[in-house]
Amino acid sequence: MTSTTAQELNLEDSDKRRDPTKDFQLVEKLGEGSYGSVWKAQHVRTGTTTAIKRVPVENDLDEILNEIKIMKQCRSPYIISYYGSYFKDNELWIVMEYCGAGSVSDLMRITDKTLSEDQIAVVLKDALKGLIYLHSKRKIHRDIKAGNILLNNKGESKLADFGVSGQLSDTMAKRQTVIGTPFWMAPEVIQEVGYDVKADLWSLGITAIEMAEGKPPYSNIHPMRAIFMIPSRPPPRLTEPEKWSKEFNDFVAQALTKNPEQRPAAADLLKHPFIQKAKTTAVLASMIEEANEIIAKIGREEAMGMVGGSDSEEEEDADNANNGTVLRAQPVTAKRDGFESSSYDTMVVADSDEPINNGTMKERPEKNSTYVPPFMQQFKKDDSHSDFAASKYDKYSSEDLKKMASDLQPKMEKEIEIIKTRYAKMRKELDAALQKKKRK
Repeated sequence: MTSTTAQELNLEDSDKRRDPTKDFQLVEKLGEGSYGSVWKAQHVRTGTTTAIKRVPVENDLDEILNEIKIMKQCRSPYIISYYGSYFKDNELWIVMEYCGAGSVSDLMRITDKTLSEDQIAVVLKDALKGLIYLHSKRKIHRDIKAGNILLNNKGESKLADFGVSGQLSDTMAKRQTVIGTPFWMAPEVIQEVGYDVKADLWSLGITAIEMAEGKPPYSNIHPMRAIFMIPSRPPPRLTEPEKWSKEFNDFVAQALTKNPEQRPAAADLLKHPFIQKAKTTAVLASMIEEANEIIAKIGREEAMGMVGGSDSEEEEDADNANNGTVLRAQPVTAKRDGFESSSYDTMVVADSDEPINNGTMKERPEKNSTYVPPFMQQFKKDDSHSDFAASKYDKYSSEDLKKMASDLQPKMEKEIEIIKTRYAKMRKELDAALQKKKRK
């Protein structure tokens, strides 16, 4: 594991207003999404390679600051290390530990392969150790998935992306906020009956299926429909169980125990026979090497099958229209040489994130009840009805509404520019492809 520390980079007490480009040289863009972008960077003074997450401050600043707070509190070889942060040109630059192999999801996408059983066991073992550490600190990750498990070039796994992590009270009270990425969300999270650290273990079980099959259960349907299905259907299982060992099938079944009170804790699953037989990180070496060779040959952007641009403006409009409900569940699909994977952003629902202090779960609805979580009621309403459409803005003052109306034009112009840039890039790629054909 890396020995680099924030102190060695001298960032711990650095002036956040200092220009980060004086301390770091951006080398390569590693990824982009609604949150902003992630870059590979080199520390000018020490030559240390880091990752820098650049987040526009117009995004949810509370969520960003929460991620920094969580990362600063974590000191574990199984958690991504935080080094420091800067403000520049209305962007927050978060400097973090660099993991050269990217996320497990990236690895599958670049190589067009899913993981073998031995590889899955190694990744899960490190992830469980990361969760044991987080849960011991009374923190819930709340967004475990292959895209948030990063690998260094040695094949060591580390948990990342703590923008939605939650701090539990000393009594380990259950939380009510509906948060996570739809297909990985535990039933108790969706049902709003209160949840604790056990929700992370359900997500890890779904991640195990994702690594084995290339996608999570229900990914072929709309995420909003999946949200209704997850609590009402039996727990997912591997599509072709006969292709996998008895131990792996049982691990998935244990992690995906529907009743969270009966679901094993991270420490229990670490003792599971499937994890106990895990080999060394060397089993991931060939897949990481293959991915690096593909990137070297065709470039990271093509290897990742990156498509489209940021839809942060659309999300911001949706935030305003949903009365405090934030829905980020639009897929970004990448396909190369037949392997297709979909990446879904995190979903956050509810204005309040306060824990319930009674320390017990609410009674779950009866099996045959017609219970629908309150946050889902909006999807049953007719947005075309003018009274309902107007009522969405009841909570805003007249001044707020005037400002929102005046902001529409610049937002539209910015969105048009993003679309123009996107299609100009596509046109350039198509022209280059045509020229290549002509030369042949």
